[in-house]
Amino acid sequence: MSEPAWLMKWQAREAIKNGRPEEAHRLLDSLIASGNRRAWALRSDVVRGYVERAEKFLAQNSPEAAWQDLAKVESIAPGDKAGLKLREKLIQFELTGIRQSLENGKPLEALRLIGHLREQPIQSNELTLLEAASQEWALAEDYAQRGDFPQAKQAVENCRQKLGKVPAGLEKFERELDRREDRFRESFSKLQESANQLNAREVLKHADDALAVAPMHRDVQTLRSRAWTAVQPETPTYRSDPTSSEGSPLFSSASNAFPLEPLAPVKRFYLWIDGIGGFLVCMGQQVTIGQASLESGPVDIPLMADVSRFHASLKRDDENYILESSQQVQINGKCIERAGVLQVGDLLTLNASCNIRFNLPVPGCASARLDFPGSRRLPMAVDAVLLMADLLVLGPGEKVHVCLPDLEQPLRIFRQKDRVGIQWAGEYYIEGQKQTGRALIPTQGSIYSPQFTMAVEPVKNR
Repeated sequence: MSEPAWLMKWQAREAIKNGRPEEAHRLLDSLIASGNRRAWALRSDVVRGYVERAEKFLAQNSPEAAWQDLAKVESIAPGDKAGLKLREKLIQFELTGIRQSLENGKPLEALRLIGHLREQPIQSNELTLLEAASQEWALAEDYAQRGDFPQAKQAVENCRQKLGKVPAGLEKFERELDRREDRFRESFSKLQESANQLNAREVLKHADDALAVAPMHRDVQTLRSRAWTAVQPETPTYRSDPTSSEGSPLFSSASNAFPLEPLAPVKRFYLWIDGIGGFLVCMGQQVTIGQASLESGPVDIPLMADVSRFHASLKRDDENYILESSQQVQINGKCIERAGVLQVGDLLTLNASCNIRFNLPVPGCASARLDFPGSRRLPMAVDAVLLMADLLVLGPGEKVHVCLPDLEQPLRIFRQKDRVGIQWAGEYYIEGQKQTGRALIPTQGSIYSPQFTMAVEPVKNR
């Protein structure tokens, strides 16, 4: 038997008094559904309960919960004055947070807050200007990462015009941009001079200086990769056999040939590919992700971002990749609780400051690729992280881990326990020694053919 109406009204008012407006809301709906017309008198009390709780959420810096209460207010009483006032207060609260993010020099955080506010049905000229300014600022950083400082400065000027009052964070960014441009100009000039002189060690030195301020500059990355290959430990000399019709390189002394048995196994290594870029290859079944710092210890994927020292881990089982974390992590914009299974194309967001795109580009292969859209996040000048299961596929097209458009036949880097080898249909050379088909590669060395040049380098733990 249902409770009497007077008792339900009393329970509703007690619930409001004790900060439980959703309980009062439920009782109100029940009374209205039963045809009790006097129940409408409770509506203003339920609205007041939601508004008061939303204001408490705001005072506790919990705007998401406040927005949820506002949505309930507007479902009960659209156009209610208290609800309209709460909406305006929430909008101003969010705009203040966006302005503060820009004041602190964090345009990506501002864009995240703007994206959240855009989920609400609001019209705000100020929000539009803040969004455009934040996008220009983020674009300026992206240009600077690539070494295009004139475009970066133009984007900063566009940001200034949209903001009116220039935040301290933008002024600091401009000063830092000038410093980075001066350092890059000096380093790049010395880099070109060293390259013209074929001085590989000096090229490495100046390339590292240039990449410290413009880590995504493609030409510098390429020069560094070539120089790194050139300064490898001396390999045996070889000559063209005058009796060979093909003129293939041959060793002058077989006793000096590079031993195919690789050095001690490694868990991570860099893969540098001439004209393509650099990649961090992780061979562990589970890899850790965290902030790049001397104090954090050897995390597998160190990030230059506002994340914890050990923020998350990726674990590969027989069928899936599982993301685990006790910190703030989102998958496609949705927060996860401690663990989540990844799908192809998922966008991972760590602490709202770092995005990682997860992909399994080769059908039937468990090796994954992690890309970092927006800006460079890894300390070394690498383009992506490769999580190696059994093999990596390099070649033309889209269904590869690394695209080599000029390669006629796909190349496979395979795994033999903790060692790595290469398989390719054509002839190639490992440290000067001619190979065909499959061969193990050293933990540090170069591999080349007429169609590609690459080098591997072990990651040195801090």
